[in-house]
Amino acid sequence: MPGTAAMLWAVAVLAQSPATTPDDPMTRVMQELEALRQQNAALAEGLDAMRRENKTLQGSVAELQAQQNEKWLSKEREAEVRQTVAEVMKDAETRSALRDGSLTSGYVYDRGFFIATPDGNFRLNLSGQLQIRYAASFYSNRDNDIINANTGAGVNRGTGAAPPPGSYLKNVSGFEIRRMKLDFFGHMIDPSWQYRVMLIYNQNQNALLTPGGNNAAGVAGSSNMGMEEAMVIKDLGEGWKISVGQFKSPFLQEEIVSSRRQLAVERSLVDQMFSTKFTQGAMLTWQNEQLIAEVMYNDGGSNANTGASAGFNNALYTDGVTTLNNGAGFAQWAVTGRLGWVVFGDWAGFRDMNNFRGESEGLLLNAWMNMQRGGQHQSPTVIGTNNIPLNGNADAEFLTWSVDATWNLGGANLFTYFVMNTAYSMPSTPTNDLGSINSYGAVVQGGYFITDEVELYARWEWMNTQNRGVNDIGIGNTGGNQTYANVFNAGRTNVYTVGFNWFLGGRIIKLTTDLGWTSDPLWFNNGIYGAGVLGTNYRVEPDGGGNQMVVRSQLQILF
Repeated sequence: MPGTAAMLWAVAVLAQSPATTPDDPMTRVMQELEALRQQNAALAEGLDAMRRENKTLQGSVAELQAQQNEKWLSKEREAEVRQTVAEVMKDAETRSALRDGSLTSGYVYDRGFFIATPDGNFRLNLSGQLQIRYAASFYSNRDNDIINANTGAGVNRGTGAAPPPGSYLKNVSGFEIRRMKLDFFGHMIDPSWQYRVMLIYNQNQNALLTPGGNNAAGVAGSSNMGMEEAMVIKDLGEGWKISVGQFKSPFLQEEIVSSRRQLAVERSLVDQMFSTKFTQGAMLTWQNEQLIAEVMYNDGGSNANTGASAGFNNALYTDGVTTLNNGAGFAQWAVTGRLGWVVFGDWAGFRDMNNFRGESEGLLLNAWMNMQRGGQHQSPTVIGTNNIPLNGNADAEFLTWSVDATWNLGGANLFTYFVMNTAYSMPSTPTNDLGSINSYGAVVQGGYFITDEVELYARWEWMNTQNRGVNDIGIGNTGGNQTYANVFNAGRTNVYTVGFNWFLGGRIIKLTTDLGWTSDPLWFNNGIYGAGVLGTNYRVEPDGGGNQMVVRSQLQILF
């Protein structure tokens, strides 16, 4: 700095000059120069401070920037985490929620496990039922003495010599898998196109031609695993729908209610005698909140799993008179229908035969009808000289009708019905011109919950087939139909049952135990439409018998 150097040189020269006074001009110059030097030093010190402060500020700015970057990254991570959590929660909701419109998989009580598309247009449900039963049948002394008597005593002997005395057991007992079902159902394309396929293991229901015999086709322990239902349902809107395939024809409330929702261990013997069970056909249904009307054109009662031409032209007599269709059972035609009215309450309350505490009250009235023409023509070796039909597929026409009432009382229920069948248009024979055979049945049952989990129940049944002098149960007659335990033979009996239900796991796990007793002999192995007595654990009794007792206990699990 040239100016500064000159100023310092001048100060040095003046310093070598003679002393000056405070008022001397030179003194004032020196003082001003000193003040400038001090000011310059202060400025330099301030500049250094500013440099140091600037470095400090730079560090703070860098630190703040780093903090801001870290904070921004934290928010970004937080947003990512929130998004991930939201996706997981959404997935969990679609897996466990019970709103059909948003489900992809899960479990719903009484509907089972399911898989569905997110839009709800395709859905598959899978549910199951398992019934494990212990049962014991005790013939009375009268039963036992008659069926173990001499040749020809009792029913169901068939032709030939009777077994040696003592061949039949008075008491029998054991375990069984009464039912094991896998039920696949749902919809496709949209909820209006519905389907159902049910597979079942079911013990055989037909008995051997021996008193109380229970093994089908002569094979001890034989059973089957097959198709019970296979149907497509189209919901037409406004309460209308049409069903085609194999399913239960609409006849008898006790039969229509699922086996998983029965009051007793098993349906009544009256139901086995008259119910039409599973068949194949097409049904039109209309239903609103109070009324239902159904009509079905089908293959005939219990004629499931048969071909379209089952029984036709399986054999032909060469006498030019008699045509024998003696193959698989079939009917030429059958029409079944129902009218139902919920007087008060709602349809959901009548899906089962129980009415739990806290459930709503209601009253349901029904009328049912089944009419069919059998397709199996007369066969002297099967039907006998009196030409009595063996079942609803025989060469005759059958009209069966019923009325019932169900009354739910909120923790208790009553159910009753009357049913009648008339067999007519039976071809005459040289020895008999039988006009018609009438059969009747009635059931009254009720249950009452003594706790939230335990229900007591009782049931009375009555069955009667008229005696016209030609359809008696025969004793000592080894020819014709008289030796068969035929539902159209004359007979009558009362059955009394008491028991309890213990719901161990809500409605999913149930233990049922009951005791039944017949007042008069049970005279048939199979009902009018083929339902087997075996499924009830009762055994056929001989004419003059009666007082059979049956004890049953069953564990049921639904999944």
